[in-house]
Amino acid sequence: MTTQPPGFGAGFDRLVSRPGDGDAVFGTNVLDALVGPLREAASVRRTERSWGPGVLGCAMWMDDPELIEVLGQMANACVVITKQQARKYQQSEFGLLEALAERTGIAQRAYPELEELAPRVDGQASVVGPFSTLPDDEGEIGGVRELGFRRVGNRLVPIVHAKMLLLGRMGWTDEHPSGHVVDTLYFVPERLWVGSANFTQASRKSLEMGMWTADPELLKAARGWLLQLVEMSEPLRSPSDDSQPELVPVEYDDAAIAEYMSERDFDFLFGDGLNDDADPC
Repeated sequence: MTTQPPGFGAGFDRLVSRPGDGDAVFGTNVLDALVGPLREAASVRRTERSWGPGVLGCAMWMDDPELIEVLGQMANACVVITKQQARKYQQSEFGLLEALAERTGIAQRAYPELEELAPRVDGQASVVGPFSTLPDDEGEIGGVRELGFRRVGNRLVPIVHAKMLLLGRMGWTDEHPSGHVVDTLYFVPERLWVGSANFTQASRKSLEMGMWTADPELLKAARGWLLQLVEMSEPLRSPSDDSQPELVPVEYDDAAIAEYMSERDFDFLFGDGLNDDADPC
């Protein structure tokens, strides 16, 4: 005799369509309502100026293959999860996260909030001098990061419990309102997913809820909050059981920069064309 696994069935499912804002779903398999719009965004044609979709997100844990697969199609993506117990690193699902972390990520120069952050060097903040550049010129942060504290034994720790995903578009421009030529990559939030469901296969069987919103104030707040999580995060398999952010603000070698500038004549930068023999009239 075959025993069917327990399940709630479709009788609990509800959909609330909200034109101009976003759908809200209740019941089982709510991750379909998250994955579907991500697939639509990933299918949009990309150009030199329109790079494609970008994603910032967080969840306690993520192992849903459909979600992981579509996140790998994003132009930029980073999801922050709770720092995992050592046993999780041995599970096959963790390999999916590591592959995603290597395959995608976010370019620091697209996010001004991250532009002065860099990995520690020998445990200390990176130093920027007259011959070095800020990390955001070439920096990239991996597509999956861990945050917080690892549960060891019976030690109870706070966790990343929010389940959020901010979807937007990545763009590049060489035009500045001043008329100058620039080289700028940017991220514009467009929709926010919030819900009860972890980004896991198991959540598809449970009674959950999730919803999309395009509320400008929520988009702005979510962007700032999620980037703060990225700033405080660590790479996967972090060796520290406690919070040990990888990225810290750079330090400027003011003395070296001042000495470098004092040894050079920078009059040409201002283009005044004046000298001792010039007629001031």
